[in-house]
Amino acid sequence: MSRGHTILTGALGGLGTATAKALCAAGHQVIATDRRREDYTPWLETVPREFHSQISFFPLDVTKEEAVNELAGTLRARGIHVAHLINNAGIQGAAKPWEMDSKTWHRVMNVNITGTFYMTRAFSEAMVNKGYGRIVNVASLYAYHPGKGQGPYAAAKAAITGFTRSTALDLAKYGVTVNDIAPGIIWHDRLEGVIAGTELQDLGKSVPMGRVGKPDEIAATMVFLTSEGASYITGQTIHVNGGLYLPG
Repeated sequence: MSRGHTILTGALGGLGTATAKALCAAGHQVIATDRRREDYTPWLETVPREFHSQISFFPLDVTKEEAVNELAGTLRARGIHVAHLINNAGIQGAAKPWEMDSKTWHRVMNVNITGTFYMTRAFSEAMVNKGYGRIVNVASLYAYHPGKGQGPYAAAKAAITGFTRSTALDLAKYGVTVNDIAPGIIWHDRLEGVIAGTELQDLGKSVPMGRVGKPDEIAATMVFLTSEGASYITGQTIHVNGGLYLPG
């Protein structure tokens, strides 16, 4: 990857970890960001050692406007150009509409959509100036088929799809593509002990392909969308959810 670095938010989560590994395998220099500074060292030990030289880490809370802008300034000062931006950071918050507290609502919206906006604003101008860039946002199947009690999450992910399309129009003539991915039911380590095996099997049965997805399958799509092979794809939502988007 000679065009520049790839910045990945929410890198220390299950999907972030799979994406970081996939990016490194594809030759990217990865700037991993996450607000959990203390988890970085043990996280790095889960990454194949041959990839360590391709990864740098910066603690970052994407909801903090000044922190995002400071990171962009720091990277510029070090002569690091970000050619690819993957807005992966996201959280959920579930409750019935009449029981949803404002703090949860704002936190879910801020991490998912406001963080995506802050990062895109901070790094897109340099892409425009270079005449090349790739931005990949993470939406969700819930933007189309939301679950019960997922009002803020569904709203935030739907907002990401709208933001993706509008931003894609703004940046297309500058050689910068903007797309998003809509994962469905994806298994990752954080679900261990939360979802029983039988419940997981039941979830898999609801998917037309008969199983839940794997983080690696989302990561592979992210890597593709940053590649030269995706140079004529922009403003699109790529559904990586085993066909769950089809019914309904």
